[in-house]
Amino acid sequence: MTNSNIKPKSIGLFLKTSTAGLHREVEGKLSRILFHRDLNARTYYHVLLRMHNAYKEMEQAVNNYSVSQRVYVNRGKLRWLENDIAHLTPLIKQVEGKHLSKVTLNLSSPAQAMGLIYVIEGATLGGEHIQARLTRHSWLDAQHGVAFFASYGIKRMANWHEFLAVLQEYYEHNPDDYDEIKAGAELAFQSIHDCLEGLNT
Repeated sequence: MTNSNIKPKSIGLFLKTSTAGLHREVEGKLSRILFHRDLNARTYYHVLLRMHNAYKEMEQAVNNYSVSQRVYVNRGKLRWLENDIAHLTPLIKQVEGKHLSKVTLNLSSPAQAMGLIYVIEGATLGGEHIQARLTRHSWLDAQHGVAFFASYGIKRMANWHEFLAVLQEYYEHNPDDYDEIKAGAELAFQSIHDCLEGLNT
């Protein structure tokens, strides 16, 4: 818990430093799967299914509050995941959904929803590197199966900085909510981490 008498000036920097451990853990978990030399279409397909499961719940949670819903307009990720899943489906002889588990997010405030968006949007930043690695496989290319990781494309950084400015403005109007925003970010990291549990190449 941050000292309540010393509020952070930059909410973005505060979140970056205070959730760094969780970020590294989730990034490492995903990288070990996606960058494994034996990654196949079936495993990648299941990564997409699980991410869709987690993101669907996160986006529903974000849309429960008017302030976060407004911020998230035109930032939805489900359509990209659904396009990628549709591309992979014909390559998978037997579609298996038994590994999917229910993801439940219990947000208690719009501040937590803003923290959730921080992670969702921040996750797009490494997408270019992931996309480049994935398209080395014969069953993927830059136009098919990697829309989720390609995300905003060349607008990636511009969209990120735009969101950070909106988040900072929200924080300046609600300066006591920094720990709530952090709690939402932690929930998002945990949700992504848990959705990948038990998945190996």
